Amino acid sequence: MFNDNLKAIRKEKGYTQESLAIELNVVRQTVSKWEKGLSVPDAEMLQRIAEVLDVSVVRLLGAEEQTQEESRNELAEQLARINEQLAIKNRRARKIWKAVIIIPIILIIILSVLFILGRVNYTENQTPAGRVAYTCTLDGETYSYEFEYNKNYQVISAGGDSWIDDHVDVQYEDANQAAAHLKDYFKEHGGTVTVTEQEGIKLTE
Repeated sequence: MFNDNLKAIRKEKGYTQESLAIELNVVRQTVSKWEKGLSVPDAEMLQRIAEVLDVSVVRLLGAEEQTQEESRNELAEQLARINEQLAIKNRRARKIWKAVIIIPIILIIILSVLFILGRVNYTENQTPAGRVAYTCTLDGETYSYEFEYNKNYQVISAGGDSWIDDHVDVQYEDANQAAAHLKDYFKEHGGTVTVTEQEGIKLTE
């Protein structure tokens, strides 16, 4: 390839990138780009490089010595191939950079949407849709207890007399199950349960 040949011949002739750039009246970065295969010189500059390094253009391009006419044709073909390869390389690089930029943006958007949906779902789950309060009697004692729940009947809060918390297992996620267990406990022990307040959607138990 031209870039490898240029680097090898430059070193063979005792030039640094800086000294060759001065001879060619270009900046050192231009020579560096040629040798890295990031760009190629045009035909006129290629001829100038060959003159400065005292080699044929054909040798710079890595081809065998040919007639002048063949050499010109080979030069044109070589430059065309190099430019085509460089164009392909640049297109691939642009695609990679686009992917590097676009993929994180897509991930950020997806995560943002998931976060928003999660917040909305959390807010809905924590928004009371119903409330029911009970008065419970057992062995001459009266106790009060209530449940607050969302539209899916998930218990948001529950509480009342500590006696019920100590004796009745009402730690259910579903308000219907919790209320049913409260009623069952008092009925099984000869007590009663009466709804004293009901707000929002009613329980289905």
